[in-house]
Amino acid sequence: MKSNKNTNLILFHHHHNTSSAVATVSHHRLLLIFLLSFFTLLFSFSLFSSSLHSTTTPTSNFPSSSSSSLSPPILAALLHYTSSTPPPNTTMSFPELSAISTAINSKSPTCNLLVFGLSHESLLWRSINLKGRTVFVHDNPYAVSKFEQSNPGVEAYDVVFPTKVSQASKLLRYYKTRPECRPVQNLLFSDCKLAINDLPNFVYEIDWDVILIDGPSGFAGDSPGRMAPIFTSAVLAKSKDSGTTDVFVHEFGRKLERVYSDEFLCEENLSEVVGGLGHFVVAAAKGGKQGSGFCRNSTKLSETFTPVEVGVGDD
Repeated sequence: MKSNKNTNLILFHHHHNTSSAVATVSHHRLLLIFLLSFFTLLFSFSLFSSSLHSTTTPTSNFPSSSSSSLSPPILAALLHYTSSTPPPNTTMSFPELSAISTAINSKSPTCNLLVFGLSHESLLWRSINLKGRTVFVHDNPYAVSKFEQSNPGVEAYDVVFPTKVSQASKLLRYYKTRPECRPVQNLLFSDCKLAINDLPNFVYEIDWDVILIDGPSGFAGDSPGRMAPIFTSAVLAKSKDSGTTDVFVHEFGRKLERVYSDEFLCEENLSEVVGGLGHFVVAAAKGGKQGSGFCRNSTKLSETFTPVEVGVGDD
């Protein structure tokens, strides 16, 4: 009996060893598959990372964000036009802006730009003429001071205009009889009532390439009007040694601006009218031989007007 039990025990033990061996082999196979999968996955990930790194590495050749950052004037202009809403009836249309910017770019990169008036577009002119020189002239000292504080490095000067819109017709008759209102002269020493002669000296020494007349206000009889800026711009253009000056008159549709532009900037120099913008190309008077008149044919002097006709409430 014991012999039979021992035999059975031996047989049972032998069967148990065979199952363990099979289980061990299966376990090793699973472990090997796992290791192979793991290392395959690890190798693939390493290869992908290396490829990604090699793809992104060339971007280091591009300028860093600091080296390609916008210059302060351009950044200020973008922020200004993105965050502000222009007041009604004071902003220019796209065709008007394009006409002025085209003239500035044609004289770049050393364009000398003189702007009468501070407006919603002032930062735009400075940005477009970034490598040139831009000077602003305005009749409000507070506005000039605020503009300078908000835009470091800008050149802006305040000026007192002695004229009034109500005097427009009288001043036209006056200038014809006064030799000090001649087209070629040094405005710094001018006694003409239409001349602006209290700006910094350098303003009269620069040969201006583009002049924009977008101020002062001219919508009422007691407003300064743009008679003096138009006359002064014509003299600056005529008194250059050579070349031409692009002169833009905004609100050209108003009678005062149109009559004074025709008288001093000259109808024969009118290059185009874009919206409410008159564009004149005025040539320098060679050798100062222009004579006493600004234009070859002046027929506008006999035209009279009143403050109501020149645009009360049109601005």
